[in-house]
Amino acid sequence: MAITFPHLEMHQVFGKIAMSTQNAFQTMRQPKADQSIQQPKAEMTIERQPGKVAIDQSAGWHNLDLKSARVRIAEAAEAGKQAVLDGISRHAQEGDELLHIERNKGKNLFAKQAANNVDLAVIGTHYNTGSTPASEAVSYEVTPTQLQISWQTHAPIIEAGVRAPELTYQPGQVNVSMQQYPSLDIQAVGIFVDEKG
Repeated sequence: MAITFPHLEMHQVFGKIAMSTQNAFQTMRQPKADQSIQQPKAEMTIERQPGKVAIDQSAGWHNLDLKSARVRIAEAAEAGKQAVLDGISRHAQEGDELLHIERNKGKNLFAKQAANNVDLAVIGTHYNTGSTPASEAVSYEVTPTQLQISWQTHAPIIEAGVRAPELTYQPGQVNVSMQQYPSLDIQAVGIFVDEKG
């Protein structure tokens, strides 16, 4: 007969923890900015005053006795004025001669004065065709061309619309579960006698 002393038998199962993780997820997207650029055209203005050349060749025409009516009238007026002055002088001289007629003894004073007056009674006017040198026959005056250029520039027109970045974030997760629960089994052994023993 076998005798077993009483004792305790313990059977223990350790607990196990299972952990699973899910990583965090993040995406970032940056939309392009909206931008428009306009460059207005520059403006240019040009002011031009054309040049002028004034040519006067009247002296050359006068040398050829080709004169305008205005010039001929002026010359005739000057010639008439001079003829009047000459006539006054001549009449004064003739008057002086007649006043002192006694000094001209033996001379026919009246015939002499009559002969002089006949020579002066020629009808017509003598026109001088001029003696202007060829280098001075034509005169000219030049007014140069004037050109003024002005610019007006315009600054560029820039419009920009900024867009914020687009962020997507998914947080991570940690899942904890019991893979094996702990247990403790205690049995009393040896309290009963094994009669079959």
